[in-house]
Amino acid sequence: MWVYRDIKDGDMPTVQVRKFSDIGPVIKAVREGRAVRQEDLAEQLAFSRDYLIDLEKGKGSLYLTRLFRTLNELGITVTLRYPSSDGEASDGDA
Repeated sequence: MWVYRDIKDGDMPTVQVRKFSDIGPVIKAVREGRAVRQEDLAEQLAFSRDYLIDLEKGKGSLYLTRLFRTLNELGITVTLRYPSSDGEASDGDA
C-alpha cells in the first residue's frame, strides 16, 4: 500500500513503500505521466515488454520479497525520488 503526503521541498508527493509490489504502480504512474509507451521503455532498458508489465504489476522475485521482509523487520526505510511530469523531483518513502 502506498501513501502520499506532502513535503515542504516543492510539495512533492512521498510514496511509502512497504513491499516490492508497492513499487510497480509508481513505475507505471511515472511512465504514463511522461506519456512513454511500455514498448519504448522496455526497448530503451533492453528487456522485454512482458518483463516491464510484470514490474508494473509489482511481480517481484523471491529475492526481492525477502529483501523487503528484511528491511521491514529492521525498520529500514527506502525513499524513491523521481521527477514529476512537470519536471520537478518527487520523493517516495518505504
